[in-house]
Amino acid sequence: MQCCAEIAAKSHVNIQSWPVSQFSSDYTYAKSHYWSNANADAIPACVVLPTNAQEVSAVIQILLKYPDVGFATKSGGHNANVGVASSDGGVLISMSQLNSITLSSDRKQAYLSPGARWMDAVGVLEPYNLTVVGGRLGDVGVGGLLIGCGLSFLSAQYGLPCDNINSYEVVLSNSTIVNANADENPDLFWAMKGGGNQFGIVTKFTVNTYPIGLVWGGVRTYARGVAPQILAATQDFTENFPDPGAGIIVTFQTLVNSLDQFFAIFFFYNGPILPPGVFDKFNSIPTTSDTVKTQPYSSLLIANAKFGSVYGLRYVLRGATIPNLPAPSGIDLVNANFNNFVSYATSRGLTGLLQPGFIFNFIYQPVPVAIPAASARINPLGNVLGLSADNGDHMWMAATVSWVTKLGDADAYKSATEIMNNMVTYTKQTYPGLQGSNFKSGLPDDGYQPPIFMNDAMTDQKVLQGYGNETFERLKSVQKAYDPIGFFPARTGGFKLI
Repeated sequence: MQCCAEIAAKSHVNIQSWPVSQFSSDYTYAKSHYWSNANADAIPACVVLPTNAQEVSAVIQILLKYPDVGFATKSGGHNANVGVASSDGGVLISMSQLNSITLSSDRKQAYLSPGARWMDAVGVLEPYNLTVVGGRLGDVGVGGLLIGCGLSFLSAQYGLPCDNINSYEVVLSNSTIVNANADENPDLFWAMKGGGNQFGIVTKFTVNTYPIGLVWGGVRTYARGVAPQILAATQDFTENFPDPGAGIIVTFQTLVNSLDQFFAIFFFYNGPILPPGVFDKFNSIPTTSDTVKTQPYSSLLIANAKFGSVYGLRYVLRGATIPNLPAPSGIDLVNANFNNFVSYATSRGLTGLLQPGFIFNFIYQPVPVAIPAASARINPLGNVLGLSADNGDHMWMAATVSWVTKLGDADAYKSATEIMNNMVTYTKQTYPGLQGSNFKSGLPDDGYQPPIFMNDAMTDQKVLQGYGNETFERLKSVQKAYDPIGFFPARTGGFKLI
């Protein structure tokens, strides 16, 4: 491809082009290392591996000469959506060599490069007894999580990951390199806090650091038979949130033939010893395996990745927001949504609609009011999600479907979509007008806002539109101001402002 040839000839960036470099380690890793193997089907014409913002700028300058060439930017490769971090026939900008983690001189901030992974970022800072607010699975890339805003085990203490970004170094569509912060380009700074990848390519994040020592946590698994106890404990944990240092992810996995069903719960407490009263309702439930222990935070994130990020399969991930209703309605709701999910997955298998290898996961991610309260405290300028502690407790729900071959793609997309749509429809129809636990004030639909968490969204979901008309129009205005030629909307994947 002429564009790749010009990048090779006129820039200093490391470039690996197909077919000459198709067997090189750099090209192979960039093309193939994705959480969802569906992305590895794409064959980029070339892979560029910049090491700084200037090299990214040089690539953009050349891409501007070739308006028909698509591109993608890849951080850790954990986004399941095909074409967001993968490119078929275009230019793949892999950030794998732009991966440094450094501390400011006063150690109050860290400079994170987008190609680092969270287990690496946390590991680098641990000798200083410091950490950053980031991902819960260690293999997730820094860049991908932060442009979607992210959710952290530390969010009830320090807000969402994007709330803790003090400055972005961004390469714009005209190839200029700018900083976006409260003083420079403040409108872009606001838009980047959950607005996605349509504004520019971030080459450095300046984020807050916080003290940390050893943490308590790990994964416990449970048989399906204890579902009522687990679900009741999950609702109670969210409504009667016990401690800002605590966090959980509750997952249930079933094969389409129902032969293997189990819960896996990721536990976290920011401290070496779990105090009484934090996870008491969970602790009384019998487990089938238990890896919970006191350990370094980076070790926990590495172990979470090994358990929760299984490579070699194709995945879709779809999210939706519902209110965490107060008990007893809330307990009824978590059980009903669970039973409806299991019934759906089982019926799809019994009717022969899916291949036997399909695996379904149903995921409960509590968002108690402590999280938006922490966001408001840490980031008074706000992010684009519009969360408010007054609107009550939420549950960021998600479903994953995994399978083996391309033949299952359409069925997987359909299944994930129906699972989440059915859940939201059931909740709204069964509990019309009922607000989340700890609700103080707001509109009737606030329990479902924002409708979709970007980091859990499928490409067809209207994430940015879900932030509300005022925010959406402001985002569109900022995008046009910084990208008047529509370079990013036309040339790369992601959630669009149209």
